[in-house]
Amino acid sequence: MMPPAGSATPPADAAIWFGSLVIHLALTAAAASRLEQGCFREAVSGWVGKALGPLPTPALLRAEDPGRIDHVEALSAAADYLQCREYAVDLIRVGLAEPDQAPEERGVDAHCAVTNDKKVRITVISMLGRLAAVSAGRG
Repeated sequence: MMPPAGSATPPADAAIWFGSLVIHLALTAAAASRLEQGCFREAVSGWVGKALGPLPTPALLRAEDPGRIDHVEALSAAADYLQCREYAVDLIRVGLAEPDQAPEERGVDAHCAVTNDKKVRITVISMLGRLAAVSAGRG
């Protein structure tokens, strides 16, 4: 996925575009969750876990290509995926905040991390897209 002007988009404009996309997907996923505004983080995390399924384990990741993926890489990949899932939870919570409530610091930090790291951005956008599709029966 690329901004409308593709690779010709200036980096600052691309960052704004991706940041807006992340927020849009997070708000859509929050609406799809049908959770109450102001609900606890654990409720959002539980919904995300049910919708996305179990976390990949290092053993499962390593089994995908044991000749190429060693144990350390598998551990790192599992931890990275867990961190991305936590970012998705924090971003969805932004959409579930009360209207007069400022975004929590975790949500702001998650948005910065996702916007500033291409690999994390791709993973979190993919997660949020899957979560946003849940209410339409496409998840």
